[in-house]
Amino acid sequence: MNTHMIRIVFILAFIFFITPYKGFADTQPYLITVEHPEDLEILEEYEYESLEAFTLFPGAVIHTSEEIYHLLQDHEDILSIEPDQSFTVETNSYQNWGLEHLSIPSSWASGYTGRGVKVAVIDSGINTSHPALKVAGGVSMVGYTTSYNDDEGHGTHSAGIIAAHSRNANVYGVAHGVELYAVKSLDRSGNGRLVDTIRGIEWAVDKGVDIINLSLGTTTPSTALKAAVDKAFENDVLVVAAAGNKKENFSVTKPVEYPAKYGSVIAVSAVDSRNRLAAFSASGPEIEFAAPGVSIYSTHLGSNYRNMNGTSMAAPFVTGVLALYKEANPDLSAREIRSLAQRSAKSLSSGRSEQFGYGLIHPPTKPKESQIKPPERLTGVVTERRADGRATVSLSWNKPEVNQALTYNIYRGSTMISSVSKESFTEALRPGTYSYQVTAVNESGIESVKSSPFSITVKEPTVEDSRVFKDVSPGFWAYPHINYLLEEGIISGYRDGTFQPNAPVRRGQAVAMLARALEWEHKPSATRFNDVDETYFASGAIEKAVEARIISGYPDGSFRPNAPITRAQMAAILGHAFQLGRSSENHYVDITERTTGYSHINRMTELKIVTGYDGRRYKPDESLSRAQFSVILSRILNEEFREL
Repeated sequence: MNTHMIRIVFILAFIFFITPYKGFADTQPYLITVEHPEDLEILEEYEYESLEAFTLFPGAVIHTSEEIYHLLQDHEDILSIEPDQSFTVETNSYQNWGLEHLSIPSSWASGYTGRGVKVAVIDSGINTSHPALKVAGGVSMVGYTTSYNDDEGHGTHSAGIIAAHSRNANVYGVAHGVELYAVKSLDRSGNGRLVDTIRGIEWAVDKGVDIINLSLGTTTPSTALKAAVDKAFENDVLVVAAAGNKKENFSVTKPVEYPAKYGSVIAVSAVDSRNRLAAFSASGPEIEFAAPGVSIYSTHLGSNYRNMNGTSMAAPFVTGVLALYKEANPDLSAREIRSLAQRSAKSLSSGRSEQFGYGLIHPPTKPKESQIKPPERLTGVVTERRADGRATVSLSWNKPEVNQALTYNIYRGSTMISSVSKESFTEALRPGTYSYQVTAVNESGIESVKSSPFSITVKEPTVEDSRVFKDVSPGFWAYPHINYLLEEGIISGYRDGTFQPNAPVRRGQAVAMLARALEWEHKPSATRFNDVDETYFASGAIEKAVEARIISGYPDGSFRPNAPITRAQMAAILGHAFQLGRSSENHYVDITERTTGYSHINRMTELKIVTGYDGRRYKPDESLSRAQFSVILSRILNEEFREL
């Protein structure tokens, strides 16, 4: 056999020889590693077709025969020699990173796909011919077409994030089992009229949908739009909306747009794959959840897919997850589903924040039968101050509605700090603000989702911090409310260390507490009343309240600051001061339109701020105790107390 020997000269660590040898048959590439580059010189003793040295490590790829390959396997200077092999790159036609980021597949594994849940996407329509989308029905609200087919692409992209489903293309939305409806309120340019959006909301509510997705917004408030979304929520429909995007100057904070800004709507901000707030995302106190919104891959026009950015992409993730919750908990109301999702969110900050709300939306992952309820009505107070500057924080909560709890895990921030068997916990902390959540753990070791967060502030020690009311024990029915108002600096006790909770609240006392709650700046001053001079402790607050037309005096020119305040007067004063709204729907048999504060009483009843006796009587002329007033005021200032 005519062969040709190739001598190798190594220069530094890099050499590249390709010398074809046409008479050399049946050669294959083999990968060689050696300890030192110069060890490759031993190859000059063997026949090969070509050789290419590696630059990153001592080794080479050699094209030679199988016979030479076996000879080199036994050579003492060869660390390894192996046949070359092919790599196959696994491609996925639908690479939506948000699904894994939110642990959506784990929810699918639990059997949840949104089956039986109706979702309406109010947008530019939905591409009804897209192979990954199945649209159950829809309507067009725009003037130029009766078709709800998408001619812009935005609505189709949102719909795909929620409900795309194609096994052939390996395409799946968050809740691909939902019944999907298209409401076209935006035109082919992505613009739309407010009236068309409102009509779309109405259509969806009338259709009996469970969730409405609104990946749209405006910077201008609208009473009509607010009424529409409020009514939808009242009708047990969850409304999800994008928080809004910055169009320029990303360094400036952008407030949440409407309708996301309204309380009945779930506002969604956008994060990237590292859970950082997207540069374009709006933020504000209205934000409820964060979700992926950067480079989201989803369905588009034709049979196509596209990457898009925006809070418009984040909102459908939340809509999809809520659909999973609805399937997992079909008997829960929209309000209860919303609360459950809040408690289950993955916190991205200490407590609720303007960037992330309650945190990253998280899906249900446990089968229905294994779910246990979280503890309810978590609250707490700061009690005694210690000599070392720390204060005692006492937490308490109610057992879950269906009590399966054996123990409770206490979380401060994201860290579990203790496990207890009773519905209370106490620890000593230095000044600062702390956020707590509690979970229930059953005898099988299964842990519930976290309770609603509760934040408490330990203030720097002052003389007043050492006060403890002698006559308000932890077991007193209004104890949490009284201590909450004490912590907020709104109420105070008497010099003897008592609060006198059962004593009637006086008109002057009520105005003083109101002024502190509203953070009015007021100093002792002369008043227009003949029985309130500058020396009275609440004189400035009384004059301020009169100027604001919140309270008035009597025809004889008096204010009567020491007169007890009635339940009717209380409703009129607080309802007007805090702008709680009015209602003409009478809830009690003992009040009429002529009753003082009639419309405020009804509205505060609807808001769960006040309650009647035996469900039928309000007793408007009955005087109010200091404890009762504290309960009502705390419910106005903190909605969590409305559930106690």
